[in-house]
Amino acid sequence: MRIFLAIASIALLITSCNSKKSTNETGSVTPKDTAAAVTPDTSNHNVKMTDSEVKEPDLGGVGELNLGLTNTKIIELVGQPGSKSKAEEWGADGLMHQDWFYKDKGITLNMSSGKDITNQNVNSITIISPCNFKTKKNIGIGSSYNELMAAYEKEVDKTMSTKESVIAGSMYGGIFFNFVKDKVTKIFVGAGAE
Repeated sequence: MRIFLAIASIALLITSCNSKKSTNETGSVTPKDTAAAVTPDTSNHNVKMTDSEVKEPDLGGVGELNLGLTNTKIIELVGQPGSKSKAEEWGADGLMHQDWFYKDKGITLNMSSGKDITNQNVNSITIISPCNFKTKKNIGIGSSYNELMAAYEKEVDKTMSTKESVIAGSMYGGIFFNFVKDKVTKIFVGAGAE
């Protein structure tokens, strides 16, 4: 009888380990494939995310441009870049990085990928004049310091911000605003530090 109970317990354990169900962040049980689609793993740039999987966090973009968008979607939105830098591996993350320059539009995108640079994702976004894109809180090039502080009151990292440079979020991910004479002259979206 003990042998039967031991075998039954092992069989039950193996069956439960092989189950096609997992628990998501809310505690509800979902199929494994659904859980992966709800929270895509963007840390591994060798895995290409579909554009529908890219979430649009409040601090993750300007205009239609968002962190994580694929190179295919970027070309669809803003066209081919005027020029590109040479792809280089960064020691900080081990990924290949390449800058895409849209000088006539005031946009620079840092694209990252695994060794195969044909499948790139937006790693950071920089805009300057004449770009008229705005953040989700309606701040763009030319917005005033007071407008920015009112819009991002809760998100501003006061320990890292000055009258010339404000960080909404943190150095590790957010929106960086540069000012000249109380007006936004440059917006950077991404991580300022690893």
